[in-house]
Amino acid sequence: MIDHIRRDLHYALRTLRRDPVLTLAALATLAIAIGANTTVFSLVNSILLRPLPFPAAERLYWVSERLGRDQMEVGLGPDYYSLRDGGRIFQDVAAFDTLTVNWDGIERPEQLDAAQVTPSFFTVLGVRPLMGRYLAGGEEGKDAPPLVVLSYAFWRSRLGSDPHAVGKTIRLDSQPATVIGVMPQGFDYPQGTQVWRPLPMDKASQLPRSAMRPVRLVYIVARLKPQVDERRLQGELPQLTRMIRAEYPHDFEAAGFLQGMRILAMPLQRRIVGDLRPALLVLSGAVALVLLIACANLANLLLARAAARRRELAVRMALGAGRGRIVRQVLTESLALGLPGGVAGIAIACLAVAGLNAWKPLVLARYPALSVDLPTLAFTFAVAVVTGLLFGLAPAVGAAGIHIQEAFKAAGASHSGSRGAARLRQLLVVLELGVSLVLLIGAGLLTRSFVKLAATNLGFAPQNLLTMRVNLVGQRYAKVEGQTGFYDAVLERVKSLSMVREAAVSTDVPLSGGRAFQQMSFQIAGRAPLPMAQQPETNVCLVSSGFFRTMGIPLLQGRTFDAEDTTTSPDHVVVNEAFARRIFAAENPVGKQMVLGRNDQSRWTIVGVVGNIGGSELGADPMPLVYRSTTQAHSPYLTRLTLIVSTAGDPRAPVRTVADQVYAVDRSQPVFDVKTMEQRLDDSLAPRRFQLLLIGTFAFIAIVLAALGVYGVMSYLVTQRTREIGIRMAMGARPGQVERLVVGETVALALVAVAAGLGGAWGLTRYLKSMLYGVTPLDGPTLAAMPLLLVGIALAASFVPARKAARIDPMVALREE
Repeated sequence: MIDHIRRDLHYALRTLRRDPVLTLAALATLAIAIGANTTVFSLVNSILLRPLPFPAAERLYWVSERLGRDQMEVGLGPDYYSLRDGGRIFQDVAAFDTLTVNWDGIERPEQLDAAQVTPSFFTVLGVRPLMGRYLAGGEEGKDAPPLVVLSYAFWRSRLGSDPHAVGKTIRLDSQPATVIGVMPQGFDYPQGTQVWRPLPMDKASQLPRSAMRPVRLVYIVARLKPQVDERRLQGELPQLTRMIRAEYPHDFEAAGFLQGMRILAMPLQRRIVGDLRPALLVLSGAVALVLLIACANLANLLLARAAARRRELAVRMALGAGRGRIVRQVLTESLALGLPGGVAGIAIACLAVAGLNAWKPLVLARYPALSVDLPTLAFTFAVAVVTGLLFGLAPAVGAAGIHIQEAFKAAGASHSGSRGAARLRQLLVVLELGVSLVLLIGAGLLTRSFVKLAATNLGFAPQNLLTMRVNLVGQRYAKVEGQTGFYDAVLERVKSLSMVREAAVSTDVPLSGGRAFQQMSFQIAGRAPLPMAQQPETNVCLVSSGFFRTMGIPLLQGRTFDAEDTTTSPDHVVVNEAFARRIFAAENPVGKQMVLGRNDQSRWTIVGVVGNIGGSELGADPMPLVYRSTTQAHSPYLTRLTLIVSTAGDPRAPVRTVADQVYAVDRSQPVFDVKTMEQRLDDSLAPRRFQLLLIGTFAFIAIVLAALGVYGVMSYLVTQRTREIGIRMAMGARPGQVERLVVGETVALALVAVAAGLGGAWGLTRYLKSMLYGVTPLDGPTLAAMPLLLVGIALAASFVPARKAARIDPMVALREE
């Protein structure tokens, strides 16, 4: 058996060498298709399939709660203790929160990504420190000792891999913190964390539950007990929800905090992947369709070759070769193409993966580097084998159906293949064109969606705007006077710069990802009072007086903030258009009062209405928003403001000069997240641009392969029908009529493909729905334009065969016959 395989392989390689053009075309097609599949699989493997770098990572779960009218996803501090102490399904539970801290006491302070964690955090994840230890039991709460655990990256890059780092002191937020451990290389959960500190929350501060006591919001991760599986976990969650809900007093229920409450748990890996999962699944489907088109194209090539070899195969059968042996020989030849094509595909994938790692698009920035690892190589080998068998199946079946006597009779070009083989080749072309149309429609929808998203009205002009964040820490900024004094001094210095037109500070910056809002419920003075659970809610943004001028947000009614809005004057607020429409409809909101608190604790008078700016992310509907002046606010949010500068020219030019003005006021406060507003806009578009780039590339490859398929089939049919065309021309048919004959057959194939492709596109676009903005899955212009484009490309591909048919000399054709 092995000897037979060796001889078949030797003969296959010798046969392929005799037809180098076909061999090179097949290898190039395979390399592109398999390379694309390998590249996408490396993405899927790195993000979706590769386990998290934690022991028994499949038992790690993200636990959260859905609460209130908006079903917000939160984690409540009191419920962390209930989950931790319940012990029914979780082996251990941890809570953490993310923040940024200032690393000061050095020449130029830096902002660090940090996490506040419970002592169980590291044990739940199953990681051990590289040096020292992590937090121990009791090292949590407001009275926890000032301890810090460092990431490997921080220890290596900032402390120079100091082997004696454990026990040393660094200054974080102007307070000394003792280093107790260094985590191993690669551990930075939550993603990008550089230092871990004790979470300032303990059981005594959270229990017993009461609506009059502050409840801390945290993130919760848990490790399932070994004997608990996913099915049991999901079955236990409703009972767990009822148990925790029963622990809250009635005032929580009356306030609406527990409305629709339910406990949720999902695998931690799925949580980390987030919204990228649907996009990766769509990309996987798209690249699989490209491979299907490649298989159809190669099947057509091999069918043409098999038609020319019918006599050769008939001779072998006449000499005693069985049909099984002939089929095996044909499949061996296809595998001899598939495996080298797989190797070439790996080379293309390595280049593509290296390019993605070097480019590192923003959408992939938070994931590990891509690699063509052992699972990816195994996948590629399997794809190469399956592909070789798939595109070799049609010629193998054709070879098995050869009749010896008919093959010997068929000596002319007109008999180079059976009518059934011609129909099969036409069917393969319809398949190629139909699948290409599916990808074209997908790419068209994403293109229109991207264009509409990029043209979204932001409510302000992003040009010439520079942003940078500052987090104030230290005793001098513990009170509002110190906070406002710092920002007033910075704004005065920045506005004096020649390249600056306006400057302001705000707790929120559009297009910055997370939005830093206060959220509160309220009532309107003069209206019937509502229970707490039914009161409307709004987001509150703190801004300085020049904010609206700096951002270019139009004033629609009333006024904005000015020198009259001080700490001693009545509280004034400005609302956006979305707030005015939702709360006041056709009424004029200027002069109306918002009542806050259960006992009419404070009243805010609306003095103006401004235009909407973008929602929480690009393309989201504008949210109702209340602006409050920083001079009248008493909020911890004042320590975390963003400086916004409107410049007379390129906003990147004065970055260093503006930052120096901050350092001139207080050198211990670092400036970070420095970006122009156009950069933030570009970052917001990055995920959709990446999806469009990949699907657009696959659609381009598909349509090129389909065009080559049309060209090959029509050339084959012209060759097969040389005698027929010669007779037609001898009887008076003009070259134009012959051209229309060939083109008409192409149009017929393309129209059948359009009908099939539209059906396939209907299935695909349902999965694209979540990735679209401003267009529907059944977008009329796209569904009209893409079929026309496909038919046009098919007609262009048939032009050369049609011209060839029109130039056939009837005398030569009939003489050769």
